[in-house]
Amino acid sequence: MSNLFHAPLYIQIEDLLEKKILSKEFLPGAKIPSERDLAQQYGVNRMTVKKAIDALRKKGLLFRKQGSGTFVTAKNIDNSNLYFNLSFTDKNSNSGITELLTKNGINFTNEVVGKGILAGNSFFNQKLQLDDNDSVFALHRIRKIKDKPFTVEYNYLPANLFPNAEKINFKNVSLYDYMDSVGHRPIYFSQFIQVLPALSKEARLLKVKKGNLLYSIIYLGFDAESKAVEYTESYLDSDELNLQFTLNGILGEKETY
Repeated sequence: MSNLFHAPLYIQIEDLLEKKILSKEFLPGAKIPSERDLAQQYGVNRMTVKKAIDALRKKGLLFRKQGSGTFVTAKNIDNSNLYFNLSFTDKNSNSGITELLTKNGINFTNEVVGKGILAGNSFFNQKLQLDDNDSVFALHRIRKIKDKPFTVEYNYLPANLFPNAEKINFKNVSLYDYMDSVGHRPIYFSQFIQVLPALSKEARLLKVKKGNLLYSIIYLGFDAESKAVEYTESYLDSDELNLQFTLNGILGEKETY
């Protein structure tokens, strides 16, 4: 990739350290390596590492103890703003918001607001690479953290691959666990993200004002055999989280914008 697209080194280091925090490679309350050690590890100067650490301190993910070093904030997952890093190039990182919540140890609940079979819907059939007369299973849910609506999610699956989906209680059962149980868990994703004003339905479900800005994230998931198995639209309250986006960068890792 051209150097034109390379983010500054400190942003790349910030991205690497943030991933270690959110994946709990650096555990809450633990001391991270010194600036000198991190500079040596990543082959950069200490000032670059210091800028990255300062940025993570501003996010509330790290804090300094005078004379002791820098530590991971013990309650970083309880901050009023949640931070997620969505990777567009790493199939192991590129997943839905629910997967990111689970990976980061954030407890959430599901409220099913609708489910059923849609027959012959040309829009969803085209998205899922189905024939015109095929059926799609639709699942609409609200995700909540501490009883506060966080995201509205509309999932659509090929009905022929998930014939008993209507019988599953998705309030308690993970959609991806169910998809895995029948051999069609999505493992490759394409994503499209934009910011949109909340329409009446999403504003009501998320308990925000109509017109408030929402993250709109569309996922198309493919299983191990490259079959399209999921089309999902998620709408997230932009006041409740921050998203970062990553593309291929240097250092053999990611580049953040």
